[in-house]
Amino acid sequence: MKINKRLLYTCMIGFALNILYSQECPPADTLNVSAVQNNWNFPTENQWDRVEIMTWNLKEFPYSNSTVNNVQEAIADILPDIIAFQEINDGNAFVQLANSLPAYEFVSSGSGLALGARRDAVEILNQSTLFPSSGYEFAWRYPFKVELQWGCGLSSSTFSIIVVHLKAGGGTEDGNRRFASCEDLEGYVVSHPNDNIIILGDYNDEITDPESSNSLWPLVNSNSVAFATASIANIDYYDSYPSWPSFIDHIAVSEQLFDEMESSLIKTIRIDDYTGYTNFQNNFSDHRPVILSFSLDEIDVPTGLVINEIMQNPSAVSDTYGEWIEVTNIGDDVINLDGLILHEDGSESHTINVSGGLFLLPQEFMVLGINDDFAQNGGIIVDYKYSDFFLSNSWDEVIISHPSGIIIDQVSYDNGISFPDESGKSMVMDSPLNDNSLGENWTASSNQLPSGDYGTPGVTNSAEGCSMAGDGDVNTDGIVNILDLVSITQSILGGIEFSQSQLCSADRNYDLVINILDIVQIVSDILDN
Repeated sequence: MKINKRLLYTCMIGFALNILYSQECPPADTLNVSAVQNNWNFPTENQWDRVEIMTWNLKEFPYSNSTVNNVQEAIADILPDIIAFQEINDGNAFVQLANSLPAYEFVSSGSGLALGARRDAVEILNQSTLFPSSGYEFAWRYPFKVELQWGCGLSSSTFSIIVVHLKAGGGTEDGNRRFASCEDLEGYVVSHPNDNIIILGDYNDEITDPESSNSLWPLVNSNSVAFATASIANIDYYDSYPSWPSFIDHIAVSEQLFDEMESSLIKTIRIDDYTGYTNFQNNFSDHRPVILSFSLDEIDVPTGLVINEIMQNPSAVSDTYGEWIEVTNIGDDVINLDGLILHEDGSESHTINVSGGLFLLPQEFMVLGINDDFAQNGGIIVDYKYSDFFLSNSWDEVIISHPSGIIIDQVSYDNGISFPDESGKSMVMDSPLNDNSLGENWTASSNQLPSGDYGTPGVTNSAEGCSMAGDGDVNTDGIVNILDLVSITQSILGGIEFSQSQLCSADRNYDLVINILDIVQIVSDILDN
């Protein structure tokens, strides 16, 4: 039985589609970031609906005894989502900085490059160093690549962040080494055309020089790379290296992010305006931080997709032939499952791939199975065959995620502790409108299949069925009146949860959907009587 939650604009009744997945922005679990001291008031750059990524060369970190606390205060005030560091010379001091900013996760390459990311907005996925055979070109500071996921609300994306600190010096060989480094970096970007790559750090040269003297030319001239810092690189006020007035700390992005750069904001944070120039040079760094901010489009995440039935332990055939999952669409819009990811918490994962799309209509059902051979899988009609994903007979997870990483629906069953766990019987939802994360809302199927197993693949679950049209008396007081209409309306709106018998009573037109049509029919019955 389904309650159809349609958006109705009438003078009598209106209600909205229930969004199965909802993520707040800012997130509900926002972590507090506190400064260990309050000597200055650096400008806050944090905007939850934008990605903020900052690069900062912390000269010979820590340059003085007060540097750790000074940098900590600056970060706690500025609050960027992601920070790329260069010249981290003292690992213990870096750990001290990390411990003073528990809202951030810090990772280090071991060669002076490091990265910090806000835990409530960013998840670090993995890290590595690049170009192991190009140590000389990169002055032995191998580029530090960190793959991470940024998300807030329905805006989310995965990025490959590459932190660099290119060879310093104005000599010919210094320039040649930077040039070769940029060739490597440009080649990497070209070979990863679908990745959201951001290369940032101390490039030790300006991007505004002519080709004949520009050691960064392979990146500057690339069609696959754009410097987000280009708009301020020739403005003295924004110099990132004030002790030798120049702009040498850059942020470059790959082609996948070109559109985002059209509305981006880039600036140099003039720390010395707040601390005084001498204090800045002696107790912070000789480089100013440079920060890029940009927004992402909201992701079109399907709503209404529900995992409604799971056959994790067939007995008529082996698990490798007979496992299947049924999903349903309780929303009002057609859902395209193509590109969605079926996975568990571990390594098993399958990306649904159907040329032209795999569409699930509202109020319909779809069976995803490990085997689509009717003769081998226990006589199950499978709408889509998946691979590389298996259902444990004890504990396991069934998760459907958007490619962005947003979880659309998830069921974690528990070896019979609260979820049903009978061999040869699928577990079915009492109603797909109930919370499918709770075992109490599932039961073992009582509908026997020709194979001898039990289940309702592709059709309404047996626990949802009603034998006849309802009479509208959901309050079971023997009278159908306005009180029943109020209860049905509250149920449609999600204010109360009906039992199975109440759902059957409310289904006045016997179409297995509780909606405005049932209310209209019951109103007619009341008026006729």
